[in-house]
Amino acid sequence: MTTTDGELAARARLEATLLARRRKAVRAGIPRLARSGPDEDTVFPASRVQRLMWDLHHEHPESNIWTTVGGVRLHGPLDTAVLARAYAALVDRHEALRTVFRPADGGELLQVVRPVGHRVPLLTADVSADSVTEAAAAVITAPFDPGNDDLVRLKVLRLSEREHLVVLVLHHAVSDLATTQIVIEDLGALYLAFSSGLPSPLPELPVQPGDLAVWQNERLRGPGYRRLVDYWTRRLTGAVPVAPPADGPGGPGTEGRTLRLAVPDDVVGALRDLARRHNSTLFMVTLSALHILLARYSGQRDVTVTTPYSFRDRPELGRTVGAFINYLLLRADLSGDPRYLDVLLQVRQHTAADFEHHELPLDDLVSALGRAPAEGRRELTPVLFTEESDPDVGLDIGPGLRAEPVVDLPWHRAERDFTLRVTSGASGTDIIVTYRTAAYTPERAHTVAADYRTLLTRIAADPTFRVFDQSDAT
Repeated sequence: MTTTDGELAARARLEATLLARRRKAVRAGIPRLARSGPDEDTVFPASRVQRLMWDLHHEHPESNIWTTVGGVRLHGPLDTAVLARAYAALVDRHEALRTVFRPADGGELLQVVRPVGHRVPLLTADVSADSVTEAAAAVITAPFDPGNDDLVRLKVLRLSEREHLVVLVLHHAVSDLATTQIVIEDLGALYLAFSSGLPSPLPELPVQPGDLAVWQNERLRGPGYRRLVDYWTRRLTGAVPVAPPADGPGGPGTEGRTLRLAVPDDVVGALRDLARRHNSTLFMVTLSALHILLARYSGQRDVTVTTPYSFRDRPELGRTVGAFINYLLLRADLSGDPRYLDVLLQVRQHTAADFEHHELPLDDLVSALGRAPAEGRRELTPVLFTEESDPDVGLDIGPGLRAEPVVDLPWHRAERDFTLRVTSGASGTDIIVTYRTAAYTPERAHTVAADYRTLLTRIAADPTFRVFDQSDAT
């Protein structure tokens, strides 16, 4: 699969043109549906990802593993009465924060949206510096019951009159990666307005998760569904996902740990420049590196990695709380003696096509590949990769009150055996590895993260190397 520089440049120019045309394509909007009366629940069918999160939750109902977690430190005087009012307005604004799930006759899962005015309590507690970590862990690990409980939990841990830790936990059936940033930003805007005697500055949201669920479910009943199935079965038939070498059997346990390694700024800058030169993205550059690392570890030249795909490229969903994701299996062929740039080009080509076919739900894909849902999910998605930006919540949200993000919350769970994230924020770029302790030791996880950083460094220095020339290996 070796390609000349001229061919590489020609393909890159062609694909850039095609991508630009796709971006200009007009897409029909998601219609907003009617709601029930002011004091009544509104019922929608669950989306496919909500159904997936319901099923995943019930595999480990006491573990609270399928959650989105965030936190901020507040420096300055906090008026908890104003914060409670802002939180109530936030819950009124976002239907996901008022939603529970209930199975209907016939097995269909429903999302039930409680009416505006439903109150989710703002939790508060006084803590000491010695007890704040334990208190935060208790907030994070307390289980949700998605059939009955409010699926958002916000607790203010008061260390002093001017120091607070705010912990946010949401069930994954009503949240995705962007949700914590949206919640914190909206809550900050509401707090600032209310503390100044002003009304809410936030515009009405165009659609909510129930609207998206109906729209998506109708699309999956249409003629395009068969094309999605055909595309993904062609792409993935025979694919065997690989993971880094493990120290234990892994399996269904949920106990996990997380480690973080910084990537030097000059390396990240060079990788971003590389992406720009080759009409790619940092996601494609770093995904290509992970494909190579897993191929080196396993000796397998056919490598598949799972990544979440966000529907938030639709403008209607940009500021709405909800679970707007699907999981895609991205496959790379590293046969022959490719250079890194060859792998990047292939990943770029396939990623563009895969993302265009992003709507096939994960469980439908698993079934199309001849696997049972629960076992197939575990077998096909042992490794998850993302490249993302950390929420930028370092902002003034009231008189003398400033928020800063917390990156070291006590979260000791893992959704799968191995997750690798490349995360960029104000403090720099990190490799973050979350792993199941039943599969990996801390030393092994650190070695994988360090090997990955070493590979990124080599790519930044010279991306023309042959990927199975391991002179960068330590």
